[in-house]
Amino acid sequence: MAPAIPHIHLLCMNKDHLAAFTTASTTLRLPSSITVEPHVCPLKQLPPSTRIDLIVSPANSYGRLDGGFDDAISRALSPRTDYLALTRAAQHTLYRRWHGFAPPGTCTLVRVPDDFSSQSANVWGVRHVALCPTMRVPADVTWDREVVYEAAWSLLCAVHQHNAGALEADAIGSLLVTPLATGVGRVSADRWAGQFVLALKHFDDATKNPGKWSCLDPSDILAYSSEVAKTWKT
Repeated sequence: MAPAIPHIHLLCMNKDHLAAFTTASTTLRLPSSITVEPHVCPLKQLPPSTRIDLIVSPANSYGRLDGGFDDAISRALSPRTDYLALTRAAQHTLYRRWHGFAPPGTCTLVRVPDDFSSQSANVWGVRHVALCPTMRVPADVTWDREVVYEAAWSLLCAVHQHNAGALEADAIGSLLVTPLATGVGRVSADRWAGQFVLALKHFDDATKNPGKWSCLDPSDILAYSSEVAKTWKT
């Protein structure tokens, strides 16, 4: 059975993001049961021995996978002769789920078509892409103060729900994610790291304490929400 939170490959091009994550993990006491493996390199330089079931796309709400890290995903997973093939698969899924527009902070899982693998540079065995938009279109989203937490929480829920109904061979046991909204979104490294760590920590708590989280009282709600608010109030 896959763990509630899969093994996480954290891909950071900027060492400041990795430093912020390390600090947040210590300060906010990320549970040791959550495994995070850092990589400081572009996606294309990730060793083929790295096994990844799912890549998180910081796509815009319309599923265009052709800019920033989404460009790297398309170049890796689409057939070499059809760059926009993954975008078409993503937008088809988005239409069925959201009529074409996925609100920021949501997560939509897209199955990478099986026939892509023999025609692409997918050496890691990626089978799924998680569309986790933090913005409608590329723009500064510092005004959306908790969108990283919301997107990360939605990602964890989507993966957990997938695994609950998946055969062992199709379970998501590992995922790769980048620092969400820190590029054109202009979210600071510290805010991103704090919200990402808190989403992991709170989700871990929720899966281990269903009785508590299925009947939260006002004091619990205030405590959890206050923790997240501290990431943008400081």
